[in-house]
Amino acid sequence: MNQQLYLRYLREYALEALENAGESVSEAGDYLSEQPRPGLFTRDRLEKRAALERVIKIFQASRERSWYVALKSLGFDDLAKDNL
Repeated sequence: MNQQLYLRYLREYALEALENAGESVSEAGDYLSEQPRPGLFTRDRLEKRAALERVIKIFQASRERSWYVALKSLGFDDLAKDNL
C-alpha cells in the first residue's frame, strides 16, 4: 500500500465529513458510513478503502467527543486547531 496516497485519501475523507456533517462527530461518522465503498475497478482501491475505514472507525469511536479530539486522533493537528 502506498502510504502517501493513504494519507491523502484520509485527509480527503476527513474534510468531506467536516463539510457535509453537522456540528457533531457522530453525524460525520454516520455520513461516511453511508458512502459507497471503493469497488473492484476503482483506482487506488486499497488506499481509499483503508482510509475510509479508518476515518469511520475514529469518528464512530469519538461520537461523544469534540471535533478536536477526533481530528487529533487521525493525526491532523492543523485541522484540529482550525476547528476549535
